[in-house]
Amino acid sequence: MRGLKNKFESLEKSIGSTESLAETFLKVVLDKIKAEKESMGHEILQSLCRVYVGLCRKREDSHKAHALAYRFLKKDFSETPKLIMVMVTAWPSVFSQNSPLCRAIHIVCKMKAYGKVYYLLSKYLHWDTEPPGNIYRAITSTLKALLEDTSLIFQKSSWYGDDLCPAAWEYVFSLDLLCAQLGWIWTVTHVIRKGVLLILKTRLLQIQPEETQFKNVSVAAIFRLLGRLGQQGLKENLAASVEDLGKSINEFGRQKDLPWEVQLAVVYATHDLAPSNPKVALKALESWKQNLTKPVPPAVTKCLKQISFLCSHIKPKN
Repeated sequence: MRGLKNKFESLEKSIGSTESLAETFLKVVLDKIKAEKESMGHEILQSLCRVYVGLCRKREDSHKAHALAYRFLKKDFSETPKLIMVMVTAWPSVFSQNSPLCRAIHIVCKMKAYGKVYYLLSKYLHWDTEPPGNIYRAITSTLKALLEDTSLIFQKSSWYGDDLCPAAWEYVFSLDLLCAQLGWIWTVTHVIRKGVLLILKTRLLQIQPEETQFKNVSVAAIFRLLGRLGQQGLKENLAASVEDLGKSINEFGRQKDLPWEVQLAVVYATHDLAPSNPKVALKALESWKQNLTKPVPPAVTKCLKQISFLCSHIKPKN
């Protein structure tokens, strides 16, 4: 195994000198981790993780490293705390940024780690002097920050049309990761029903004071967040409540004069929740598309095809 580690480190050095080759290699490694999560030996996974983070460090790309940690923690990889430990030893300052996602990673790591790994992580991540904090307060403060951050913008995408900027996505991923630790029932009760849906009603009915009005990008981010949160409900086989959420999103999507960027966010959220009731989702999106006077982005076309595929595999009721 030591020989394998040395080979990976040698490969990292040779690849890191070429930008395009490094980018391709990072994608190949990530795809392999995604595809072979269940079958890959833990030692191989650790070695791939070390090489991946080492290349990220060399390129000063903390975004990709944070995304990998998010995937490990969100997707329930075996022995996730050990993988985070590998990341920290490969790049000691990788989680030192005071960002929403880094804070969420610290909180979830502390919840999942135990024994010797917990002790080592607490030392490397300085939990004794900078404790991660309370998960419930973190959810509340992150959601508030998402709504009030005036620096957030939309950015053009050849695939999605108009997408959230990286900073907005970081809020979404942070909330998604934190809420996943508390389960769908808690999330739908305390975050969605008592928080997010009320915020959307306030925004879309235009009943908030002008000085507290949320930017369209924050509203779009809320819809994308709902789409991701609903994945937890599907994972827990609680499709009925996810379907109810999908209906609420479609209701908001029928509001008049909804900005195009927000409309797209509604479409992508509807797609994310479509497995709970593909026929209703497809009907909503086809109705929306009929009234358009502009072409849709390629991602929307793919969403419609995927939902149509789900519909074609629904067994008719006797």
